[in-house]
Amino acid sequence: MKKISPNEIIDLLGGTAKTAAVCGSAWSTVSDWRHMKDIPSWKLVLLAYPLEKQTGGVVGRKQLFPKTWPQIWPELEKK
Repeated sequence: MKKISPNEIIDLLGGTAKTAAVCGSAWSTVSDWRHMKDIPSWKLVLLAYPLEKQTGGVVGRKQLFPKTWPQIWPELEKK
């Protein structure tokens, strides 16, 4: 699976302002993520499901958290 960049995640969610609204952050914080090329993992957890829904499952929670998704979303083990 291809690793998805923070910029791609933000763009797929509709841009900086929409991403900020989804995870309860200021748009300036999300803008910083673009420049730092990193989204804090605890915020990425909040973005994972909306991103999966927005992309029709093309980018999913299992892809974003390949090692830890069973601990975060145990209900996905049945899928």
